[in-house]
Amino acid sequence: MEIKRDTASEVAAKTFSEIQHWMQHQLMHPQFGGDCETYVKSTSKLSAKQHLQIYQRSYIARLRDCMEAQFPALKHALGRPLFLQFTDLYLLEYPSKSYTLGDLGQSFGKFLVETRPDKDAEVKESWPDFMIELADFEFLVNTSFDEKADENYQKATSKTNEEELELVPVFHLLKHDFPISSYYKAAVNDRNPELPFAEESYSALLRHNYRLGLFEIYPIQYQFLMKFKTTKSISSAKQFLIDQFNIDKKELESHWQQWKAKWLEEGFFIKK
Repeated sequence: MEIKRDTASEVAAKTFSEIQHWMQHQLMHPQFGGDCETYVKSTSKLSAKQHLQIYQRSYIARLRDCMEAQFPALKHALGRPLFLQFTDLYLLEYPSKSYTLGDLGQSFGKFLVETRPDKDAEVKESWPDFMIELADFEFLVNTSFDEKADENYQKATSKTNEEELELVPVFHLLKHDFPISSYYKAAVNDRNPELPFAEESYSALLRHNYRLGLFEIYPIQYQFLMKFKTTKSISSAKQFLIDQFNIDKKELESHWQQWKAKWLEEGFFIKK
């Protein structure tokens, strides 16, 4: 029986794979320590462990920077020291597994749900709910920049027939239990907002020419746009409001003309 021996290149590939796995574990779980002399050389100035710690600190610092960039409003709400504490715990529970750091904060809202201090209490505080909504919203803002969509479209104008209107490809309608949109805009524009009380809010997040727009809307407008997004028909959206909310047809038409002019200007619509 002949035993197949690995070639030098195969041995090297296996060794390299082992080193990669070891280095990844050391970067993601520096708290576990362990022997590093096998893969890292000591020098006259630094021990193997000290060399490794340089990479560990740099790696964590890079991930912290990324989280701060993805969640500026949440950092403002929590304060930077507490935000970084949450970030460090999150990175231990949900280490990066994607080729891009754009996905780093994907589970941050989920993590905040899992670790909220009143998780098992019968009566819950409201501030964790605000933080969770804000985290999910900020991640959506980040992903909307890179969301894949057909950008080859013609922007609608006041002359576009109503039944030819369509929402821009990147368009999200949002309903929150807190004034998330207004708080976010105040925080990122350095207006130092206070933590808000619970207040139902509605907003539209869209992208046009690779620029994001964020707009507060009224509940009735939210219902109208939700129906329009589903049916792709203005007349169906109008009839939905008339049937469901007993709105006078002439009054609705007057409101619609104002909405349409404003939303055309803000880039909500393209031409089918």
